[in-house]
Amino acid sequence: MRIVAGVAVVLGSGALAPGALAGQRHVYGGGGVGVVSPTGSLGGVDQVGWHVVGEALGSLTGPLGFSVDAVYGQTGHKSGVAGKTTLAGGTGNAGIWLGRARGRVRLLLLGGVGAFRVKVDVPSFGSTAATKLALDGGGGLLIGSSGRRGFLTVQYVTVRTSPQTTAFIPISAGVVIPL
Repeated sequence: MRIVAGVAVVLGSGALAPGALAGQRHVYGGGGVGVVSPTGSLGGVDQVGWHVVGEALGSLTGPLGFSVDAVYGQTGHKSGVAGKTTLAGGTGNAGIWLGRARGRVRLLLLGGVGAFRVKVDVPSFGSTAATKLALDGGGGLLIGSSGRRGFLTVQYVTVRTSPQTTAFIPISAGVVIPL
């Protein structure tokens, strides 16, 4: 329960950050789509899948930045096994912007914490689900110089499920607009 409360505080703080920073020019919100590549033990039983993402990102002060992600995705099982794995959750991240603030391409290196619900469904055996702490790290590009901008992110997410952690790499592309 403490983990869920801590994650709620982090995600809630990240969700409020765009409103608190609305007077600044470098706060964006939007969404995109992408692929989910399972790794580790999940990669041994699941194949590449898809996801949708809601994204908020921006500058805090100087090169310090933030990103808040909400993700929903699915992967199918390998070897002809029926069913799917559903991944739903979000992360709040702190990061460092590289490149000029008004540049056409900016790189954001980030890391953070959140929570994900992992549900594994195999029709002939049933399903199981757990909501657990998630840690992530990665990077993203913000592309464009005015109004709408494109983004591309790659992150490594590990969800503290047991007996094995659930790990995956979401690769996302989409569009954000100034908030």
